[in-house]
Amino acid sequence: MGPGLEGGGSPIAGSCSQRGEERCNNCDDDGDGLVDENVSNDGPMVAGACQSSKGCTGTSTCTNGVLQCVYQTGQRRPCGGEFDEVCANASAACLPDGTLGACQPPVPGVELCNGCDDDYDGVVDNPPGQTGPLVRECQSSAGSCPGSSQTCVKEFVGGYTIRYWGACTAPAEICNGMDDDCDGSVDESDICRPDQQVCACQPMTCAQQGKNCGTIDDGCGWPLNCGTCVPGTTCGGGGTPNVCAGACTPLTQEQACQGKCGTVPDGCNGFYSCGGCNSPQTCGGGGTPNVCGCSPTPYATACAGKNCGSVPDNCGGTYTCGSTGTCTPPQTCGGGGAPNVCGCTIIPKATACAGKNCGLVSNGCGGTHDCGTCSGVNSCGGGGAPNVCGCTPLTKAEACEEQECGSASNGCGGSMSCGTCIGGTTCKGGICEGNPGSLSEFPVSR
Repeated sequence: MGPGLEGGGSPIAGSCSQRGEERCNNCDDDGDGLVDENVSNDGPMVAGACQSSKGCTGTSTCTNGVLQCVYQTGQRRPCGGEFDEVCANASAACLPDGTLGACQPPVPGVELCNGCDDDYDGVVDNPPGQTGPLVRECQSSAGSCPGSSQTCVKEFVGGYTIRYWGACTAPAEICNGMDDDCDGSVDESDICRPDQQVCACQPMTCAQQGKNCGTIDDGCGWPLNCGTCVPGTTCGGGGTPNVCAGACTPLTQEQACQGKCGTVPDGCNGFYSCGGCNSPQTCGGGGTPNVCGCSPTPYATACAGKNCGSVPDNCGGTYTCGSTGTCTPPQTCGGGGAPNVCGCTIIPKATACAGKNCGLVSNGCGGTHDCGTCSGVNSCGGGGAPNVCGCTPLTKAEACEEQECGSASNGCGGSMSCGTCIGGTTCKGGICEGNPGSLSEFPVSR
């Protein structure tokens, strides 16, 4: 039995040849049967507060002989900074590894191009329910521009991260009382005939006239630019004026989005939005652009400081920590208070010996507690109750044996009568002696 291990105790882990103050070394330094415990013997050793590089605080806790920071998840910390432009008063929640989640404003709202997760969906600067970039209708001094679009752009400039709305893609201006090309002017460049207060003629678009290149009449006497052809084709090259020969035929959305997510090209300079992914997958998260996937946490990282049970890989799967995932009895997984770490919490002596006053009882972790010894005629369990001092009296037949009169010990400090003599006999040494007369057949009465 090792010194200080009551009733045998658990074997001391590691190299424990020295005794003294308990340290975080996977040893029972103070010889009390516990390994790396705190001063109250009710949990693992701690060494004060700790903090990650992102400002997340926690408690330095001894795990498998090493002090590790157990962070307080969910606490919020300011995020962004002088090198990363984010929304005002942004904060982020601390994650279990001490890093920060997405920056978020004080209260949820509509998603903006500002480096923050405004709608609290876990993704920054994205359309609702999607993982692609945020897109909006362009704005000008004349108001919104129907049919136009611009994308939220994230750019690194001179060591700084900035976010801004990119260039506006807008249709050509037509005579309709709106700022179609989103340049701040309505029906500019004499798009409507100047001698009329209102548009008497409704101009036609290139698409309405079946044209896609060169300059044509808009049907109201004004020129209309239908654009240029893609490389490899020419305007009118197929014999039809203002039509690109071998014009590109875009894929259908079903064709373009098959097995895809996010924003994908239609094959003809256009794009389709193919939607997002189901958590925990993200668009491109597995390393392939526009494909839903997830990069699992490496086994070594997920099981660091753990040696039993299952832990998530953050992609919907799990890892089994340790060679088998199980512990050697009496240890259990998490039994010492640390999740996914083999351990055992010793039952206190006061609890184990409650209602008992003798003998050895289990401490629940392979060792024992000594509940005391019995004195006098009492023995441990002698009264029929385990680990309780007591005595069971002899029966009359056992106590008296061949004694026919007088008294005999009951074996528990008391006595019992073995009978009395009858007639003219007397009890000597437990035997009736004398002349019983005619009653000699019945010398005693019990």
